Amino acid sequence: MKAKITKAEFKKEYESKFGTMYSHLIGWGDQIGFYSSKKKDQTFFKIGEECEFTIEKKMSGSNTWNQVKPVYQGKFSNYNKDVKREQSKYSGFGVSYVKDLIVAGKIEMKDWEKASDKIIKFMVKIDKEIGL
Repeated sequence: MKAKITKAEFKKEYESKFGTMYSHLIGWGDQIGFYSSKKKDQTFFKIGEECEFTIEKKMSGSNTWNQVKPVYQGKFSNYNKDVKREQSKYSGFGVSYVKDLIVAGKIEMKDWEKASDKIIKFMVKIDKEIGL
């Protein structure tokens, strides 16, 4: 949901399995909720600004309260991490294949870098063709 923030105040500090956390009371319209942050001076919910967040109903004993969580738009995408992981696989496989070719006597040791580069580029090309 998107709403204009009318209240954002620090409430308390507490320990969790994630380390020291800070609870903040967040208000919008005629509703309130609690937001847990790793920083005492949270920067996501700013009074007078509109922001996007989700609301989860939580129960503690007989009390029901709203937990608010910011919606991060693409900031923490794993895409780049996945690309790097694939690239490292290509280089490892490519060099390993070239080693096998050297041992089999198919290419010379002095040509290992050129052959590795060729194999890695071929693997990337094939991935692009099949849409990975």
